[in-house]
Amino acid sequence: MRKLKFIAWDVANTRMKRLGKVEFQRGELALANHIILQYTGHVDKLGQEVYEDDILLSKGETKARVVWSVQNNAWQLAFNTKTMPFDVAWVQASTRLYNFHEKNS
Repeated sequence: MRKLKFIAWDVANTRMKRLGKVEFQRGELALANHIILQYTGHVDKLGQEVYEDDILLSKGETKARVVWSVQNNAWQLAFNTKTMPFDVAWVQASTRLYNFHEKNS
């Protein structure tokens, strides 16, 4: 069974937080003044959960951002100007550094 978990970037207070509750509006998750980020179902090499928009660092010093591709209906890894399919082995061999929203607020 796949575990659905979410965290949220609090836009007003510029901090990440666990969600106590989430509302549905027209079939979509919604929480005012928050960006809801989904758990990918995978962890990095240190056992940290990997969420949408997390920045990962590989052994070769390559950084990638975890993104959801609407076009492909799948997780992907974004490297500067290119994207590639979500590679579980690459993610599990990488270290989660931070979430994109934490560094860009």
